[in-house]
Amino acid sequence: MKRFLALLLFVCCLLSACGQKPSAPQELTVSLENGAAVVRWQHSDEAKTYRLYRRSPEDDDFKFIFDSDGDKVTYTDRYIGSGGTYLYQLRIIGENGVSEAFESTLTVPTGASESRKTPDTPVIESVTAMDPYTAVVAVTPQENCTYEFLRSGTRDGDYTHVATRDEPFLYDEHRDGDVDWFYRVRAVSGEFRSDLSEPQKTGYEPGEVFGVPVLMYHEFVTQQDLDDGIAFDEYAIYADEFEQDLQWIEDNGYTTITTAHLIDYLDGKGEMPEKPLIITIDDGKYGVYKRAWPLLKKYKMTASLSIIGYEIDNATAAPDARSKSEAPYCTWQELAEMSESGAIEIISHTDKQHYFLHDGRCGANTKEGDTLASFLPIAQKDYADTARSFKKYLGLTPTSMAYPYSRRTELSDEAWLKTGFRLLYAGDDENLRYSSTNYFVREAGLNRISAVLRRMAREEKYPVDYYIDT
Repeated sequence: MKRFLALLLFVCCLLSACGQKPSAPQELTVSLENGAAVVRWQHSDEAKTYRLYRRSPEDDDFKFIFDSDGDKVTYTDRYIGSGGTYLYQLRIIGENGVSEAFESTLTVPTGASESRKTPDTPVIESVTAMDPYTAVVAVTPQENCTYEFLRSGTRDGDYTHVATRDEPFLYDEHRDGDVDWFYRVRAVSGEFRSDLSEPQKTGYEPGEVFGVPVLMYHEFVTQQDLDDGIAFDEYAIYADEFEQDLQWIEDNGYTTITTAHLIDYLDGKGEMPEKPLIITIDDGKYGVYKRAWPLLKKYKMTASLSIIGYEIDNATAAPDARSKSEAPYCTWQELAEMSESGAIEIISHTDKQHYFLHDGRCGANTKEGDTLASFLPIAQKDYADTARSFKKYLGLTPTSMAYPYSRRTELSDEAWLKTGFRLLYAGDDENLRYSSTNYFVREAGLNRISAVLRRMAREEKYPVDYYIDT
């Protein structure tokens, strides 16, 4: 009996450890150096990300200030004032959640700000015309600065403030393709402001520009499927229509690429075909396995399938029930089979956010009154649940997400890109990108702007050439 109880206790402990959140940080130090607070902490093997919060004398609570990957263990905070006490709080984000916090305090002596350095005058590296409506201005980055971007119609004219960014890039969407604007930039650190950079004109040292149209599909059916009780929903198309699309893509010289291919290329790896195109498929319906996957293999093409986690779980738990469903979904085993073939790339459509209205939110979007602090934990929880399922059933780490119902905001983009996703798919929104083709400047890589893609929803009786400018 004792041996049985000991074994039971061991098994319970083992099961408990399997889903255990990361341990709290063991050390957090803050020192005043050159008028700035330098925060340091110990490396943790459990960390995918370190999350730092600060409470200043003017704040009622801690506020998020910084995320770093598992390799960077320091942060320089220039936004501190003389004579104030600042509290810092560090948490570790791992595979199974977020750790408890470790805190440290710094009191800044009066007059300490006088030793602070003014940021260097920025250097504009390039100004690239990404498409007829957008110029991308790239600046040599400095630590912990924001950047003020100014624009003028002439080199020596009056410059108007366009935007302030915390990334060293400006995507200036001016909707005027006939003007080659001039740009200047100022770096700002706390109350310290640099001189303006030298002006540079659109076309100065331009980077490599390429475009990727993205198509959005949902369900694929035959007449036999409809006779068997499958619903022909709003975005369903017939399988023979999909084959006609694939034939058109082949005949017109396009090469399908995956989301992973695009991410790698923007990270400076590999090559891009002359005419790339991405096929995305939302939800994870059974028709993908039965109808679309065989056609993709036939034409040697790829598609990125964004799946709804809870729907896949339900189908996996009761696959036989699909014969009575109007909208059956794939199982995890079927997804693994498609993934291993190389024709289907599995990405996320969220784990449990795919509801049109829940808690005042539509899908994975924010609601009125949300802040990064209030919405980020929701996104992190869903990403962590998605990551566990991807690792368990597919042996993969999710890097991309398609927004349910294509609903998004800049705040939701910022939150989801902090969870671990590198790239987000939205819908056909000209306020997101002015051109239906997604244009990129390779040298700018992936950032909060470039990482959100516009895509066209393929509807019945509107063939693929309706959506793509050739």
